[in-house]
Amino acid sequence: MKIQDFKRVESFIAGMTAAEIATIQKVVSKREGQVEGAVVVQQRAASITQCPYCAHEAMKWGNKNEIPRFKCKNLDQNQDATKVCGKTFNALTGTPLAGLHHLDKHIGNARCMVEGMTLRKTAQTLGINKDTALRWRHQFLQTIMADQPQSLTGVVEADETYFIESFKGQRQGMPRKSKKRGTPAKLRGLSKEQIPVLVARDRATGQTLSTVVASRSAADLGNGLLPHLSKDAELITDGAFAYRTLARSHGVALRVVPKNKKHKTIGTLHINNVNAYDQRLKKWMDRFHGVATKNLPNYLGWHRWLDAAKKRKTTARRFLIAVIR
Repeated sequence: MKIQDFKRVESFIAGMTAAEIATIQKVVSKREGQVEGAVVVQQRAASITQCPYCAHEAMKWGNKNEIPRFKCKNLDQNQDATKVCGKTFNALTGTPLAGLHHLDKHIGNARCMVEGMTLRKTAQTLGINKDTALRWRHQFLQTIMADQPQSLTGVVEADETYFIESFKGQRQGMPRKSKKRGTPAKLRGLSKEQIPVLVARDRATGQTLSTVVASRSAADLGNGLLPHLSKDAELITDGAFAYRTLARSHGVALRVVPKNKKHKTIGTLHINNVNAYDQRLKKWMDRFHGVATKNLPNYLGWHRWLDAAKKRKTTARRFLIAVIR
């Protein structure tokens, strides 16, 4: 648009009523979502050079529904027939958003997730069904859930936190009778009703590992921790015997915080960072009034991304880029 066109628009808006302004705001908001979401898709399209099916060189093949399409160049019929591909695909093929409708609302859904909205609030904001909002939530979290730190180095604090086992949303195959939301565990303290989540935090970089483990045994804690722990890392934990066993078995340098409840910190010997993270995680999770245990890894990844994003500007565009990278 030319400058004169903008001035005419400004002059027209100046004479509008409040109701007309509200209507215009909805139109502008929708268009903003279309443009911002399209920019993310175009950026991904610009980086595509290979076919996702056979890794052969790909070429541009037009657009469909504003999503760039591509075609595999592996069309040589003289090759072994099993190697011929020639398939077409778009910029979202192979991502969690492949096949989802309402592309213009995806950036809005990312914005709702950055703000940590509940399902009902998200559905109301986007004008979609609650079930669709639930499906989109877990589709968006597929990539982010799997994003764990590659290597925790230096001083690494580790501890467990617990969530009550939940079969929220499940209608069949229940191992126990259904109970109302918010019902406390039957047994006090730790039991099979409590799902352990291992949290390990790199004190220097703030990188955080958070993963559901089968139990507090040395073997299960090791399965969750060791693939992400560098050989030269120094592990600091509470007095749980499982960590001592783990350290001896795998040659991990271990320091244990004092047992005295009043003096759990001696200089750098503490797990305050991981405990603070656990508190932030629990407080953030409260808004959902309990999550299904089967979906717990998704929520752990969601919070992990948001917590790390505090150090940079957290935007819906960044979140959407992380979803389809």
